[in-house]
Amino acid sequence: MLNKNSPWVNLAYILTGGLTIYIGYFVARENTWLLLSLYTLLFASVVVIIRNTSTEEVDLGYYWGVLLRVLLIASLPKLSDDVYRFIWDGRLLLNFEDPYKYLPAHHLGQGLTGITQGLYDQLNSPDYFTVYPPLNQVIFFISTLFSPGSIVWSVVILRVIMIVFELGNISLIRKLLRHYKLPQAYGLIYVLNPLVLFEVTGNLHFEGIMVYFLLMAIWQYEQGKLHKSAIFFGLSVATKFLPLIFLPLLLRKIGFKKTMIYGLIVGATLSVTFLPLINTAHIWAIKDSIELYFQKFEFNGSIYYLARWYGFETAGHNIIAKSGKWMMYATMATIFLYSLISKKKDWPRQMVWVWTLYLLFATTVHPWYIIPLLAVAVFSKVRFPFLWSYLIFLTYANYLGGEYTDRIEVVIVEYSLVGLIALWEVFGGSSEKLFFGEKAT
Repeated sequence: MLNKNSPWVNLAYILTGGLTIYIGYFVARENTWLLLSLYTLLFASVVVIIRNTSTEEVDLGYYWGVLLRVLLIASLPKLSDDVYRFIWDGRLLLNFEDPYKYLPAHHLGQGLTGITQGLYDQLNSPDYFTVYPPLNQVIFFISTLFSPGSIVWSVVILRVIMIVFELGNISLIRKLLRHYKLPQAYGLIYVLNPLVLFEVTGNLHFEGIMVYFLLMAIWQYEQGKLHKSAIFFGLSVATKFLPLIFLPLLLRKIGFKKTMIYGLIVGATLSVTFLPLINTAHIWAIKDSIELYFQKFEFNGSIYYLARWYGFETAGHNIIAKSGKWMMYATMATIFLYSLISKKKDWPRQMVWVWTLYLLFATTVHPWYIIPLLAVAVFSKVRFPFLWSYLIFLTYANYLGGEYTDRIEVVIVEYSLVGLIALWEVFGGSSEKLFFGEKAT
């Protein structure tokens, strides 16, 4: 049953379903104007739903969020080609080959099942060693185990796994909102969010799995079970290394000694996940690829783009090789400083600002990078991440017509609006009524 009181809300629900199907199955990123127009309409429909959702009707929003994910079950990723590296690595494991040992081209022409020139041609970074941790590799392997020659079935299996984790995310969001005594409607900014739908369920980015383990770590932490929390935190790091930036926040919360123990458990958990490849995993190759990532790739940066402009003005060329390193150092320094001086607030609320600092100094900020920020922002009254989840999608304008072009005007609009709202909220302003109306406050 849809909303009993408003035909406009019912229309918004129907639009979210129809637009999710159409965008997910039929709109490529090269068809930029159609993509951005439909995404804008979809996002507006979600805002209408959230603003008009009462306490009695909030369950419908959660159930609808699950349905939207299921609707994408058989779609091939249209906005990202990362999935082909997932399948490549999975097929290597199926052939008992180490995905970390060689560059992809090494495996061509060796008669390996599923390792074809066609799949190789779809890889977006064939000149780099894989950077995906072993926990991810297990999931890649499962996706190819039952479909060694089919990209479609591998995608479906990956998506089923992703939806299972998303169901876990939805359950944990509801639990944590009850724990923090916050309105259940807050969770809809993640559950119904078009960015989450298309980047996690649609494009199969593993931020959704990372968020699950991170939320489990937060839940166990709030229950006073620090050791269990550390294990789940370690699994989150084993999915994406970036959650490590949250560890310094514990120093003022639980003290130096407990933080060290927590960190040791995180490290031990991470080590266990690497055990299956302990004799073959080429850590230095992964390290070199990650460093090259910071020193070569650039997309939708903020502070880094200013540094790049300064480099062109003073040195006459792109200084990413130097500035990328300095961005990493600045990220670590500002996060550690914030961890030392910040007040003892709820862990998720502090995570919002730590992840924001990371994104501000990053050389590359793809749309799916803000999904963890969006997830932890659910447990605060900070709403700039929700606005950002719309504005960052506009960076797909860079792919207009199929040729990549860095459109600085989009970046300026994005960060100007996000920055204004973030500063407004930092200095005591509230965006609650803008997105939730009166019912959820």
